[in-house]
Amino acid sequence: MNATETPNVLRDTDAPAAPGFGSLLRRYLLPVGLCAEPAGDIFLAHAVLVQNKQALKRWMPHYARVHALLAVVLLSICSGANVAQLSGWLIAVAAVPTAGELVLAVTFSCIALVLQLGTD
Repeated sequence: MNATETPNVLRDTDAPAAPGFGSLLRRYLLPVGLCAEPAGDIFLAHAVLVQNKQALKRWMPHYARVHALLAVVLLSICSGANVAQLSGWLIAVAAVPTAGELVLAVTFSCIALVLQLGTD
């Protein structure tokens, strides 16, 4: 190494980029990228499927709780708008995401329950 050469050190530009806020929010709200694609022979594919099941068993209660909380918040907003006698259009606009959150909360809760009660 010459005196003019710099040693091979990790610089700020070499570090991997941190995920953006949108991708973190999507990861917090939905199980995107949680499971790996089974590949290889049958034994490797089975091992990946077992790991996927363990990851789902661990994270599905989190997703169920998050969407249940969001559904409760949206339901309280809808009922508050109804009590305040706001326009029916505003209540209908608020009811659409509320229904979606209720569906997600019930779906994730059922998946978490099946994974917890299921046999390995």
